[in-house]
Amino acid sequence: MKKSFLLLLLCPFFVYSQLSFSGVIKDKESKTELEKALVVVKPKRISGAGFYSGILTEPDGKFEITTSYSHPLEIIVSKKGCTRKVIKIKKGETYFDIVIECESETIEQIIAEKTADSDADGILDKDDKCKDIAGDVENEGCPWPDDDNDGVNNKEDACPEEAGTASNNGCPIVDSDGDGVADEQDTCPKEPGTASANGCPNYPKMAMDLIQNKESVILFNANVSVVGSEFEAVISNIFSILTKYPHINLQIAGFASSEGGKTFNQKLSLERAESVKAGLIQLGVEASRLKSVGFGEDNPTDSNATPTGRAKNRRVEFSMQ
Repeated sequence: MKKSFLLLLLCPFFVYSQLSFSGVIKDKESKTELEKALVVVKPKRISGAGFYSGILTEPDGKFEITTSYSHPLEIIVSKKGCTRKVIKIKKGETYFDIVIECESETIEQIIAEKTADSDADGILDKDDKCKDIAGDVENEGCPWPDDDNDGVNNKEDACPEEAGTASNNGCPIVDSDGDGVADEQDTCPKEPGTASANGCPNYPKMAMDLIQNKESVILFNANVSVVGSEFEAVISNIFSILTKYPHINLQIAGFASSEGGKTFNQKLSLERAESVKAGLIQLGVEASRLKSVGFGEDNPTDSNATPTGRAKNRRVEFSMQ
């Protein structure tokens, strides 16, 4: 019981009697910091057999060591290819700049190891976990993996588990309609088309059906070029098609019946075409996509011999350019 009590009293003494020393070890001639130099602290008055643990210096030559022995103490530094050095520790000393003499071959090898970059990736071998293959500093000198083998490493791959292309950040290019134009660049992603038409068909069926439909013909009263309100829906439908298929350009053809002189009818037919063009431009269609022409009384769709036929001939029709 008394022994246990005595040990308890001595514990604080042992805790507070710890001494710590730190410093750096360098070569005397080149001033090179020495890595893995052995640093040992031992009592100076004890000689002969005995084991004293030590520590190895860091890559920058620094060390920090603690001992429970009390003064007088000494530091012993040793490294293969260098002279052994013994330093007496004076009371109050805690930090040491220590220089030892090393053979030139030893220093040359140390410098070579410190500056070597076998894979030329800018990361020194001493810090490179993949020293034989170029890598990234953020990955400790190793190349980033590419799990889907698409040539885009996982770090930069938006779809690391699905093979894609570099141009699409490692993700596969989606082409829903299989026309060779990626959806992200396809104006008509669900309708097969051509690259020249931004993924839309050159002559979309929906557009052709509307343009060729007799219901899309705009009719005019005699000697009139203003579009009647009953045909506003036709112009609106044409506008919708032009919006859906931005590659389409239209020709707007105006016609007249045979009433009046030929020159007058030519002018009137062009004015009718221009009137329809103006309506589409007002809705937002670019003028460069629309071409207005007048054919006068030529190309009648019906006989000019009857009022009904002449009414059908006073018209505007659409065609794709």
